Amino acid sequence: MAYMNVWTSVAAYINQQITMIAANGITPAESMKMFDWEAHANIEEAPALHLIGPASLAIDELSNGIYSATFVIGVGSWKDDGLFVHRAMVDFLFKSLKSGTRLSVFDAKTEEPYSWLKIVDGTSVAPMTKANTRALQFIQAEALVDPMA
Repeated sequence: MAYMNVWTSVAAYINQQITMIAANGITPAESMKMFDWEAHANIEEAPALHLIGPASLAIDELSNGIYSATFVIGVGSWKDDGLFVHRAMVDFLFKSLKSGTRLSVFDAKTEEPYSWLKIVDGTSVAPMTKANTRALQFIQAEALVDPMA
């Protein structure tokens, strides 16, 4: 269940950040969507919106009940001349994943928070790529998961 709980928690974090990106005036909420990059093999079929979502998640059990999670947040801007919105979204998300930040861990079944993901040193932004009219960039972070008991 650790994997599902952490995946649910990363998705909740992304939805929260989409709200915060809009609240900070970077781009309107209706121009963005949470997007599961792993569930879509063909980027050309993605919605004509700015997309932010999980791209991969890995979990390691460090000891009994103690986990480390590495996750990637994909950002794909849509028809963003000059890439101003794209860069502002990436910057906002990168800052929100600085070392020491705590994200809630939610139970995947009940959606109730019960623990924390604590971001550790090493958050990074990968170089930008382009796919037709969409710029793509990925932010990778690692976190320690408080005991999942």
